[in-house]
Amino acid sequence: MSTRPLAWLLAAAGGLAALALALPGAEPAGTAAAVRADGPVPPRAVLRRPLALIAAGSTDLAAAPPAGIDTPAPDAEATLPQLEALARRWPDRALPLYEQLLDRWAAQRRFPQAVLALAHAPLDDDTRDRLRQRLLTRWAETAPDQAARWALNTPGQAALLAPLQDRWLQQDARSATVFASTLPPGEQRQALLDESLSRWLAQDGPAARDWLRSQGPRPELDEAIARHAGADELARNAPFEAMDLVARIATPERRWQAWQALVQSLHDIDPGQVAPLLAQAPGLTPADRARLLGELD
Repeated sequence: MSTRPLAWLLAAAGGLAALALALPGAEPAGTAAAVRADGPVPPRAVLRRPLALIAAGSTDLAAAPPAGIDTPAPDAEATLPQLEALARRWPDRALPLYEQLLDRWAAQRRFPQAVLALAHAPLDDDTRDRLRQRLLTRWAETAPDQAARWALNTPGQAALLAPLQDRWLQQDARSATVFASTLPPGEQRQALLDESLSRWLAQDGPAARDWLRSQGPRPELDEAIARHAGADELARNAPFEAMDLVARIATPERRWQAWQALVQSLHDIDPGQVAPLLAQAPGLTPADRARLLGELD
């Protein structure tokens, strides 16, 4: 009967024990329990040598290893293949080690390595998604600009840009919106910019409107401006700001539709105020004003 599977298991156990003790808050007893298998259990004597070396701060794990076993150093990258192998056979026992590894890399701000390692982890989809969401939240809180640009520029990671942007908006809506506005033209930029502006306008309308006014006419801003300017709250509380925003919509057709929606909102609030307000509306000719008033219900 071949001894290779047993030798592999012992080597993996020593390597994973080394990784676990190198991680914050790890304890030898918990680590030993985490690497046990339903099959052959590593004898205590086999694990004792690498565990004792790590506890003493030694990095020479190759010194006097058990006969026939090549014990790896407590380095996350070196031990990761063994952790993946353990997860393929006993995912429940590998999960605590993955959690500790990801927490360690997050504390070291090594988020790209953590995300890529997790992407290859042989865990079930729900578990991997839960760990990824926790990791992305920490990344967005710690370095949102780095996170978003990494997702944008790393092949195969574009799908992470939206969730990272979502968390960035919770931390700093202005910076997240400015970032979205600098993306290459396309559906992704439009979707992120619309969401960013919508959230920022809801969180801090005056600041967001100041930024919109500083941009000048830009077609990619038209939809967000039209929705915000036509909303009941702005029309009711700041009608002149609403009219100023509508006048900044770049596309003529969309601008006219926004005027129609705003005028209808103003009429619903107070029919008597519509004509006086339109008399002061920027960018409207007398013929435009007459047409808008004539379209009211």
